[in-house]
Amino acid sequence: METQINDTTSKLSAIDKALAAAQARKAAKDSMDGTAPKAKPSKPKADKIKLDDAAKAAAKSVKDEARKQRQEQLKQQRAERKAAKAQEKANGKPAHMKKIENAAGKLPELSESLQILFNEATSNFGAAQLTALALHLQHFNRVKATERALNQKLEIGMPVRIIGGNPKFIGMTGTVDRAQRIRCYVAVPGIKKPVYLFTSDVEVTEQAMAATGTEG
Repeated sequence: METQINDTTSKLSAIDKALAAAQARKAAKDSMDGTAPKAKPSKPKADKIKLDDAAKAAAKSVKDEARKQRQEQLKQQRAERKAAKAQEKANGKPAHMKKIENAAGKLPELSESLQILFNEATSNFGAAQLTALALHLQHFNRVKATERALNQKLEIGMPVRIIGGNPKFIGMTGTVDRAQRIRCYVAVPGIKKPVYLFTSDVEVTEQAMAATGTEG
């Protein structure tokens, strides 16, 4: 009886070994053929999907709010422009007149005698003649500026009068702070920094001409 049990056990062991060997051969063959079963991709977890959806929803909300704010801002700007135009219309002044008035405010002041001459010219002559007069005056000033640039020698400390450049400085007097070939700096009382000008934008005053012996 014991002999029969041992024989049966030996046969089962041999069968198990044969099955194991067959499975090993099949696995090796599948691996060589490239037919080994591939691992299935893992599906994203539910909590990750929920987080992505929440992030997208938040980004969309921020974008929508920004668009809404831009639209409100544009609407407000249009309303302000409309109100400004309505106000200008009520005042009887076209929009471009404001620019003209601002430009007029930057012009240098005229002396009393020159103001009288200006009033007479603008009252007695038409647009064509006034344009011609303005061009002649502009040409005259250009000629004189060229003469000053060629013949006028500026020195530090020399008193000068500003006759060109920035309109707000025209008519002011000061002293030469620095002098270059075509540029100069003029220290003007009450002005914090020296005024930067072309040498043709200044003229030497009679006081300086007398001191240097160039008068007359």
